[in-house]
Amino acid sequence: MKIIFTIFILLSVSFNSFTQTADHSYFAANGEVYFQFQITPQTDLNLLTRIISIDNVKDNIVYAYANEKEYNKFLSYSIEHTVLPKPGLVKEVKMSNNPDEITAWDTYPTYDAYVTMMTAYQTAHPDICKIIDGGTTVNGRHILFAKITQNVNVRNPKPQFMYTSSMHGDETTGYILMLRLIDTLLSSYGTDTRLTNMVNNVEIWINPLANPDGTYYGGNSTVNSAIRYNGNNIDLNRNFPDPQAGQHPDGLAWQPETIIMMNLIAANRFTLSANFHGGSQVFNYPWDTWAKLHPDDTWYEFIGKNFVDTVHAHSVSGYMTDLNNGITNGYAWYQVTGGRQDYMNYYGRGREVTIEICTTKLTPAAQLPNYWNYLYRSFLNFIENTYYGIRGTVKDASGNPIKALITVTSHDSENTQIYSDSLTGSFYRMIAPGTYSVTFAADSFVTKTVSSISVANYAASTYNVVLSPLHPTPVELTKFNSYVEDNKVILKWETATEINNKGFEIIRKYPADNSTQIVGFLNGYGSSAIKHNYNFIDKVNLAGKYEYFLNQIDINGTNNTVAETEANIVLNNYSLYQNYPNPFNPSTSIEFEVPKEDNVTIKLYDILGNDVMTLLSEIKKPGHYTLFLNAGNLASGMYIYKMQSGNFVSTKKLMLTK
Repeated sequence: MKIIFTIFILLSVSFNSFTQTADHSYFAANGEVYFQFQITPQTDLNLLTRIISIDNVKDNIVYAYANEKEYNKFLSYSIEHTVLPKPGLVKEVKMSNNPDEITAWDTYPTYDAYVTMMTAYQTAHPDICKIIDGGTTVNGRHILFAKITQNVNVRNPKPQFMYTSSMHGDETTGYILMLRLIDTLLSSYGTDTRLTNMVNNVEIWINPLANPDGTYYGGNSTVNSAIRYNGNNIDLNRNFPDPQAGQHPDGLAWQPETIIMMNLIAANRFTLSANFHGGSQVFNYPWDTWAKLHPDDTWYEFIGKNFVDTVHAHSVSGYMTDLNNGITNGYAWYQVTGGRQDYMNYYGRGREVTIEICTTKLTPAAQLPNYWNYLYRSFLNFIENTYYGIRGTVKDASGNPIKALITVTSHDSENTQIYSDSLTGSFYRMIAPGTYSVTFAADSFVTKTVSSISVANYAASTYNVVLSPLHPTPVELTKFNSYVEDNKVILKWETATEINNKGFEIIRKYPADNSTQIVGFLNGYGSSAIKHNYNFIDKVNLAGKYEYFLNQIDINGTNNTVAETEANIVLNNYSLYQNYPNPFNPSTSIEFEVPKEDNVTIKLYDILGNDVMTLLSEIKKPGHYTLFLNAGNLASGMYIYKMQSGNFVSTKKLMLTK
C-alpha cells in the first residue's frame, strides 16, 4: 500500500496537540477532520480528490478535510497521515454585536449583527442597494446578497457581476472584506467618481457569507470553531454539477446552499464573478475538473496577473506569491470535481475565478484591515474587467430584445459561448486582444456573423446587432417567460398584434429521456392590433430541466414555432400529500414527491393498524407522482395510508363513505 512518512517533529513544534486518527466521538464533536499526508509516486490524487476534500497541495504535502464517511473510506487505502488541529479553532476571536464597532473592520460580527448590517444597507441606500434573500441553509440561516447599482429595482442593460465568499465556513477573511466592500461602495456613491461610475454602470452582487452554518458552527455569537463543511457536514465546493463528473460528483443530494446558488445563476446572466477562499494565496482560474485549457486561458492569465500585480504593489513582501507568482490554472494545482467555479463557467456560461486570499483560515480580527489594504484596489480593478471586450445589444427591427447565442468563431468550446440577455438584449463578451468573427443565432431569426471585430486591452468594441426573422409570423410576440413553483411550470407570454391566429400549442420536451409531447392549447384572438396576455400552467412529475416551445397555429392550419424557454424543476424534500377528494367514494388520488432515486412503499391500513393493501412498492426517480386508489371493495370507514422511502416516513388519514 502507499507508505507516507509523518512529519512528527515539525508538527509537535507547530501545534500543541494532534491525533493520529479520528474516531466517531471526534466527528460527533467536530463534524469534520483536518489532516495531511505526503504524495508518493503511488499516490492517485485524482482518485482521492473524489473521496476527500483536498484543501491544498504544497511541497508534496496534501492538506485535506473529510466528514466521517469520507474519512473511513480514506482509511481503507491505508495511507499514513496526521490529523491536524482544526484551522477554525482559535483561542480568542474578537466579536461584536454592535455595527459601530464592527465597521472599524477589525472585529467579526455575530450572525445577528451581520443580518442587521445587511438589512441596514438597504434601508440607508434604497435607490442603489437591495438585499436579496436567496433562501435558508440546513440550520435556517440566510444566504444574503447585496445587489448594488443605480436604479436597483430595474433591470437595465448592464453587465452583472458577483463576488461571493466563505462557502468554506472556516475561510473567513473574504467574509469581512466583502462586507467592507459593500459599505465602501454605498458610502462613497456620489462623492468618489470612480466608485460612482462603477455603481452606475455595473450591476454588482456581493454575497459575503455563502456558508453561515459552517462559519457559525459554534453558535451565532462566535466564529470560533468555524468548520469547512455545511450543516450536513458536506463540502459545498464539491456539491455542484460538474461538466466531467456529472450532476452529483460527490454522490450526494444538492444541498440547500448549492440549490440557492444554482437558482440565482439560472435567474441571472453574470458576466464575471469571483469566489473568495482561504488556505493559500493564489488566483485560481478554470478549469478545475479537467486538463484541457479554457478557450479564454490567455485572458484569464491576463486578468489574474493584473489582480496579483496590483496586490504585490501594495502588500508586504511575499504575499500572494504562491505557485506561479500568485496565479494558477486550477487543474494544474490539483483536480476538483463539483466545484462552484466550473459550474458557473460551464453551466452558467459565465466567467468565474477562485481567489485564495489568506494562508490562515480564520484570520485574527486585528489583521483584517491589513488584508483590506492589500486587496481592495484589486477588488475594484477586477470589477472593471466587465467594461472591456466585445459588447452591445441583439434586437429585432422593432427594437425588441432577443436572447441570442453568441459564438466567437473558431474559438469557443465547452459551453464558453454566451447568451444575450432576454430582457434587455445586452451582451458582454470579455476576451483577449485580437481580431474575431462573432456569430449571433436565435430561433426564428436569420443567423448573422460580424467579422473583423478588433479587441484591445482596456477597451470596448461595441456592436448593436439587428436580427431579421426567418419569415414573417402572424403574431408579434413581445415576451415569453417561464416560472417554477414546486412541480408546476407557469408560462406567460404577450402578443402585440395577431393576424388570423387560431391559437398557441404548448410543446414540452424532457431532455433527460428525449421525450416530447403537446401539453396544451390556448385559443388566440384571430386578428387583433391590441396587446393580449396568455398564461399556461404545466404540472410535471420528474425533476430536471424541461424545454418549452410555443407553436403558433394559423386559422388555415399553418404552424410556426415562435418562442422557446427552459425551466428547471428541483425537488428538495420528500412529501406525502393529503388525498383528494376526501371523503371519497369509491376513488381518490394520493400525491407524493421524492427528491432522489429511491424505493418508495405506500401501504393502506385500517384504523386498528391492520395491513389492508400495498398501494405501491417500487423504485422511483426524483419527481412528483400521483397514485390512484379504487376502494370499491372496501368497507366504509377511516383508513390510514403510510409512505416510507429511506429514512422518510409519513402517514395521513382518509375517509371512505359509501
